[in-house]
Amino acid sequence: MKAMGRSAFRYLLISGLSFVLNLGLTVALHEVAGLSEELSYAIALVVVLATNFLFLRYYIYPARHGPFFKQLGLFLASSAVFRGLEYVAFLFGHTLLGLPYVPVLVVVQALSVIAKFLYYGLAVFKADKPEKMGAV
Repeated sequence: MKAMGRSAFRYLLISGLSFVLNLGLTVALHEVAGLSEELSYAIALVVVLATNFLFLRYYIYPARHGPFFKQLGLFLASSAVFRGLEYVAFLFGHTLLGLPYVPVLVVVQALSVIAKFLYYGLAVFKADKPEKMGAV
């Protein structure tokens, strides 16, 4: 339980850092490097996606090393699915139910953070199964 608490704290910390990196990189690429806003944001998203994967693998769930490319594939696919589900949940709450968009956004994002933390720990970066002891 203590390890899960440490991982949860690290996950929240990295989520905050990811937000700052995404915003800062987008602004820097546009304002300093002169790239368009759209290209700047796209580059920032790719950089943040890559750094999030590396932080999840080596910092948030450090004792859970599995096959790198399998984890990367699962991470990329699940990231796409989570983004899609977030959008559908937002549309459901705001467009279909007519709720104000800011509270809907806050609830959707909060639930998504929790769901991703649990999913990544249980499915993508799950603890390795103990080796079977037996004859060689």
